[in-house]
Parts: sequence; structure tokens; C-alpha cells
Amino acid sequence: MNAVKVHGVLTKLVLGALLAAASAHAAPEQPNIVFIVADDLGPGWVDLDGRDPEINTPNLERLARSGMVFNKAYAAATVCSPTRAALITGMSPAQIGLTTHIPGKAGNERPAPKGGPRDAQTLKHLPLELPSYARELKKQGYATAFLGKWHLAGEGSVSTKNGIVDERYHPEHFGFDINIGGCAYGQPKSWFDPYRNGTIKDREKGEYLTDRLGDEAAEFIQASKDAPFHLSLWLYSVHTPIKAPKALVEKNGGNAYLAMLESMDAAVGKVLHALKETGTLDNTMVVFYSDNGGWKPTAWLHDKKGSLLEGGLRVPMVVSWPKVIRAGTACDVPVNSMDFFPTFVHAAGGSTREFSRLEGLDLMPLFQGSEKLDREALYWHYPHNRPDVELFMGSSVLMGDWKLYDGLGTIPDALFNLKDDPMETTNLLQQNPELAERMRARLTQWRKTVDAKMPPPVEDQRTAGKAK
Repeated sequence: MNAVKVHGVLTKLVLGALLAAASAHAAPEQPNIVFIVADDLGPGWVDLDGRDPEINTPNLERLARSGMVFNKAYAAATVCSPTRAALITGMSPAQIGLTTHIPGKAGNERPAPKGGPRDAQTLKHLPLELPSYARELKKQGYATAFLGKWHLAGEGSVSTKNGIVDERYHPEHFGFDINIGGCAYGQPKSWFDPYRNGTIKDREKGEYLTDRLGDEAAEFIQASKDAPFHLSLWLYSVHTPIKAPKALVEKNGGNAYLAMLESMDAAVGKVLHALKETGTLDNTMVVFYSDNGGWKPTAWLHDKKGSLLEGGLRVPMVVSWPKVIRAGTACDVPVNSMDFFPTFVHAAGGSTREFSRLEGLDLMPLFQGSEKLDREALYWHYPHNRPDVELFMGSSVLMGDWKLYDGLGTIPDALFNLKDDPMETTNLLQQNPELAERMRARLTQWRKTVDAKMPPPVEDQRTAGKAK
């Protein structure tokens, strides 16, 4: 028996045991929950209405037609690891203490800009003691699987042979029964089999990673159809390096990025097909989201990944749930990464009362047609410099149409009205001093409440430098 068949048999045996246990605890009409997260995908790079002939994402268009498009979906951070931590825990990156991407090279600290502060301290893995929506779903009888990019398990993955830095922080220790692909990698070592990933068994030389993850997702759904299940399919697409199968690149006129988008969409299609084939589609909440703004900028947003401007934070988001969400609808209420924890747990019949530090809100009112949430502001805190790409530290707060930026001493503060100036070109700070101060006070209070790590004072850094 070859390795591929052994892997398949073992998966089926594990799932069989899990589903037997799940069936004993499942409440009636619990929805299945499928959470698909793309990597570095801006909202301008998915075609949700069939109007862009260049972008071939018909399955996402189908998903959008069947559910609700969120026009003001935000990521919790401008880069991947902190957003992923926020998704799992329902807590902001600032409260967790993991505020930038975990470096692929150990000790990869960036220097401060001339005369400015150095980076604040940040964690290099997701602490095990923090909440996890997967753990809570398991309590409600769900079979759970994680497929794809984790990037929350230690620094220095580039120097490893298989992406494993510390297995203690892999998805299976946060409530996922199955983990395929999740390790310390922030991007694939190889897009093609052999993958050089210690959590993926090689199957067929030359196989494309996104195709493989789509296949695994479909297999999990097929095996889990008789009890409530949760699937987190966190694709490595469309992170660099930009590579796709040759035939698909040729189909897209030689454009490898467009080919990656089509492959990503095909993985979504495999999920939707498996749900329909198993008869579970009508009772499944399917979410499509991204971990931060696009590596390729969105034309109608300012800047891209790594920036606290809208292009670094806004992401595509679609939710389909036939039994709850009216097809073909849209929502303009701002939502963010922390909202998925309470949404998933409550939908499954669980409670979040014991989690006093949650910062997310249940999105069910929006699913049911409400035009507001009980929230006055959204906050971001990124106390890190990326001078190599001219991006610097800052914090920001969004209140209604207004967004305030605190440059933390590295870039000028700014106040924008997003309704009148969606490209954030006109700084209205001087014209609105009272509003700016109110927003600054809210931002300062929030950072204090969550104990946000701040960059060390410049004078302390100078003193430390002289001591060396």
C-alpha cells in the first residue's frame, strides 16, 4: 500500500471516530461552518458580480449571488500573523501582543527610521491559553479541520527543511482534529509537490498546492456530512512567490497572478460542489475573507498590504447561509476579524460569556438584515516599521465616516473623511481639532484597556545604544 493510500485510510479512520463522538453531542439544526481565508488578497481582485473579464472567479461570484457581500470588511492588522491570531481568538492583535507577521528568519528585526522609535515587542507564536473558536465548536460536537496556512507557530521557518519550528503551536493544539498544511510557514516553500511541508504528505509530483488543499477540503466535507462540521480552509494563495500551473498561466495570457486567482476560485468551487453533493449546502455557513489588504493594490483604495490606509486593511468578504441570509444582499456596516469568533460559537449553540476579553461582535443581526452593530469604533495598532517598503508604525481608529491616524512619532498624524475622500488624500486634522482630539482620546483609552505594547521612547533607545 503506497503512502497516498495510507494517508487516505488514516484520515477516514480518524474522521470516523470523530464523527461518532460528534453525533452523540450534536444539537438539531446546528449549521456546518466553512471558513475560507485567502492570503494577501485585496477586494479589487475578486469579481463578485461578473463584470470584470480579466478576473476569473466564477465560484466566488456564485457565492456572492447566494449570500451577502460585505463592502466594509476590515482585517485586524495590515499583515498576516496578527490577523490570523485575531481570527482564532476574537481578540485584537494589540491585546494578544502579537502585532506583526512572525518572521521567516530568526531575529529579523528592522532598524528604526532615522530619529524615530524602534519596534515594540511582539510574540513569535500564538499562546495556547488563549481562546480558540475551534475548541468551542468541538464542545458543541463539531468535527474540525484546518487546511492551509497557519503562520502562528514560531519564527525562523525559512531555515527549516519542513516549516516546523515548534509543533506545540500547530492547529491541532487549538481544537482542530485534522491539520494539513498548518505550520510556521508564512508562504510555501514550494507551490508544487514535493511541498517540503512537514504537515502535508506528498502525493503526486508536480501537484499544485491550492489544488491539493481544495481536494482535501472536499474529502473532509464528504466524510463529515452526517454530523456538524467546521472547516477552516486558509489558503496560501495569493501570497508570493507568484506561481501557478503552466497551463493555467497560459490560459490567463501569461499572467501568473490571474492564474493564482483562478486556482483559488477553483478550490472554492470544490468546496461548494462537495456541500451540494452531500446535501449540506443549505445548512452551511460559508465565509470567504482575506487576512489583510492586497499585495497587489486595489485601484479604488489607497496603498496596499502593510499600510494602515484603507488598501492595507480592507478585504473581500462574502457570507452565504441559505437558511439565514437572503440571497443577493450587501452590507455596508464595518466588520473586522474578531467578529468571527462569537459569530461561529453562537451559531453552533455555544456561549461566549466566559470570555471577558473578546473584542468581536456576533454578526447574526447583519445576516438577518440589520443595518447596524452595537459598536462605536474599530481600532488598529501596528507598532512596527517596514522602511524597506516605506511603511511605518502607527495606530488608527475608525468612527463612522472618520478615520484618525496616530503616526507614533514616525509619520504625521492625519484625519480623513472616508465618505467624501475614500482615497484618503486630504488631511482634515487642522480643520477638525475637536473631533480629532475626541478620536485620539478614544484610541488612547483603547490602547490602555488592551495593554497595547508601545515602541520604547527614542531617548531610552539612545541610552541603550550608548550602553552597548
